[in-house]
Amino acid sequence: MSFPKRALIAVTDYNGPFYPDGSKTGLFFSEAYEPFEVFQKAGFDVQFVSEDGKYGYDAHSLDPKFATEEQLDAQKNPQSQYNLVLDGILPASEIDASNYSVFFAAGGHGAIFDFVNAPVLGKIAADIYAAGGIVSAVCHGPAIFASIKNEEGQPIVAGKVITGFTAEGEKEMGVSEAITKHGKKLVPEIAKEAGAEYRAPPTPFQDFSITDDRIVTGANPASANSTAEKVVQLFDAIDAPTQSGASVLK
Repeated sequence: MSFPKRALIAVTDYNGPFYPDGSKTGLFFSEAYEPFEVFQKAGFDVQFVSEDGKYGYDAHSLDPKFATEEQLDAQKNPQSQYNLVLDGILPASEIDASNYSVFFAAGGHGAIFDFVNAPVLGKIAADIYAAGGIVSAVCHGPAIFASIKNEEGQPIVAGKVITGFTAEGEKEMGVSEAITKHGKKLVPEIAKEAGAEYRAPPTPFQDFSITDDRIVTGANPASANSTAEKVVQLFDAIDAPTQSGASVLK
């Protein structure tokens, strides 16, 4: 019996004022859209989820410098395949983890507000991982690892190498003070507290992604595509033995 070819894309439900100009943070658009495209092209069924079934975009993520014209057209079109699937977003309480082989946490600064305390999303991801599935996150998405723990109560990334958005990147974006003001932690801090080894990209906004066992992480918006592609490659490597009746990689 093969692994279910279904991917769960988790997004932040936080959508409040954050930036110095008063604009809101939330889901970083391309970090949901690009993995969605990669997974669909690879033949996955995709479901969006957040802790409470809501989402809102990070205002800056809809700037043309962070998304292509084609991507923004899809975001604006209510009938695009992306929006039709996103409109069906579910609260985590309505998700059966056994139906999915991939958990992918999209980023946006909203993630450092709610992913660090997302017990239902965390349990779903932990169950997928325990069943031999893949847990992945990009940019600020790795904040979710504070909520993903095994049956012994230990973070699943303990002893693993992961990446995520850098402290230098926060400074370049001019939001370090905003993060401090809101009392939130940086991704490298969250990784360290979870017992993971944090590895930074060569430069804050350079495409950089890491696979360690069945944990796949990306450093920034530029890494959303490569992170999802590595997830697909890993899924294919895991699923191939199951097709011949062997056990799923643990």
